[in-house]
Amino acid sequence: MNSINQDKGFAVLTSVVLLSIASIVFTAQMGSIQLIDNKIVGNYYRNNEAFVNAESGVNFLLSKIDDPSIGPAVLASILIPYSSADNHYSVQLTRLNRNTLEITSSGRSMDDSAQRRISLQIYHEMRFNLPGASVSSNGKLNLDSTATVNNGCEGVSAADCKSPGNFADYQLVSNPKNEIGKATDLCTGSVDAQGDLPAVDNTGINVIADNVFYQQITADNSLEIGSVDDEGEVIGWSNNIPAGSTFFGEEVAIDLQPSSLFESTFGVNKSVGIAALKSSAEVAKIDMTDSNLNTSCSDRLKALGDEIDTIYITGDCNIDQSDAVQSAISENKRFTIGTVDNPKMVFLEGGTFITKPNTGASVIGMLYFLPGTSVDETGATVVDLSVDMGGIRVNGATLSEYSCSHDGYDKTDTNGTKQHFSSRYDKTVLNKLYENAGQQPPLDTGYSFVQGSWRDF
Repeated sequence: MNSINQDKGFAVLTSVVLLSIASIVFTAQMGSIQLIDNKIVGNYYRNNEAFVNAESGVNFLLSKIDDPSIGPAVLASILIPYSSADNHYSVQLTRLNRNTLEITSSGRSMDDSAQRRISLQIYHEMRFNLPGASVSSNGKLNLDSTATVNNGCEGVSAADCKSPGNFADYQLVSNPKNEIGKATDLCTGSVDAQGDLPAVDNTGINVIADNVFYQQITADNSLEIGSVDDEGEVIGWSNNIPAGSTFFGEEVAIDLQPSSLFESTFGVNKSVGIAALKSSAEVAKIDMTDSNLNTSCSDRLKALGDEIDTIYITGDCNIDQSDAVQSAISENKRFTIGTVDNPKMVFLEGGTFITKPNTGASVIGMLYFLPGTSVDETGATVVDLSVDMGGIRVNGATLSEYSCSHDGYDKTDTNGTKQHFSSRYDKTVLNKLYENAGQQPPLDTGYSFVQGSWRDF
């Protein structure tokens, strides 16, 4: 009897022990699963926390680039990482090419146990008070059908342009009045004895003069024009240069209705601005009117270093054919001033580029024609009224203060240039030029995202 009871007690004890062990194992397993779940949730939370911090770094840098007061300084400090211990991120800006940047941001969780990395590419633009047209004149323009005037991005549509906003407001801006408000009839070109323009033929534009602009045959290539209103103010000319800006040491005048092309471009009176250019140590001066000069203008230009951003040439700038480079696509040779990374602001007073047949001159940046003076047979001082732009190619913007600016291409001239006038608007080059010259703070900075460049892995 006792033996049976002992067996039953042993069986119960064994069952209790087994059930207790099973319960302990189950509880431990559940605890382990819960710990794993908690760890997964914690990792997910910390990973998201690191991602948010990384994204905060990207947004921080974008806000700095978009701030006109500090944007230029941020862009100037490319390759220097920005970090924030409080916000647990480190972000860096890298230039991929002249207008594309990459932002790389590494974010960490609050306990530094998780890290996420985000990269993004953007197009950037520093918006200065740039010329509003590919060609701007304070007088009349005569351009024949051989001339090329491009409003930016190699003629492609805005949707296809890889640098958004790189278009001129106008292709051409012409003011049919001179600086003192008097109309002038002087403008060489293909006009008849009565000063009337010939009819447009199949080549497109015959003559652009007197603020009358014929459109080319193809509507897609039609020209836009900024002209004068009823009060004689040039449409498209405005002066929005920020207060405190200077032009080679001269404070600009804050005038929203400038009286000349020069003032609308630089914010300073033309005579004051020219005096500042001639006296500034930052400007390279080349005086081709010096009778003792025994070198060509191209020789003197070649001697200038990349650090020179502004060049002031007085008189005709003769280009030696030996200084020009053979074109890879034609028999023509061309002498080029400036590059896309080091564009130049070239002022040409009282002259133009003089080239031999099959030789041309190019400016990457800005070319500004300024009238010079001469003495007539009576001994009186007279102001130059017209300038010949034949054979000149500009990548950026062309401006002229002459009463008449014309391209002067003549197939029958055996001594003159055999190349056409061409001006292509390039806002990226102009922004780089103003940035390098450092004469004016930008009005604004901006950016756009490069599609498909976001990476968070």
